[in-house]
Amino acid sequence: MKIELNRHEMLMCELFGSIRRKNAMQFNFDNQVSKQNPYDMDIDGFMGEFVVAKHLNVMVDTSINEKKNPIDLYWNNKSIDVKTSRNNDARLYVTEYHRIKPCDIYIMVFIEENIAIIKGWIDAKTLFEKAKLVTGKHKAYMLEQNCLKNIETI
Repeated sequence: MKIELNRHEMLMCELFGSIRRKNAMQFNFDNQVSKQNPYDMDIDGFMGEFVVAKHLNVMVDTSINEKKNPIDLYWNNKSIDVKTSRNNDARLYVTEYHRIKPCDIYIMVFIEENIAIIKGWIDAKTLFEKAKLVTGKHKAYMLEQNCLKNIETI
């Protein structure tokens, strides 16, 4: 599912992503493992959430809190965590925290400039059955994209 954002939507994503990063730096220790600029990561993350919210016809969460909320969206009484990447072949990664307190649904989004492609979705039970446990500095669960279901089937 390909979704193009207009310049006003992009501006909103940049604004809220930047605000979230600034807020997170005040209240949370940053465990970031990516080499990507932290502000760009939060902007990309909000863009992914915005795209999924737009597709599901729900309101994106624009709240700013002291604690990071692992739930990005709610849809049909289901909690959703959106994972966003600029790598078209990226795998879906979730931290150990999600094993303890999982969302109902995980959705993966690829972004490039103002274009987003919703790569697919998976429910928590299936995710943890199929994902490979990756250990290292941070324990995480990795899932290949081919395990994701088409977003139209959600």
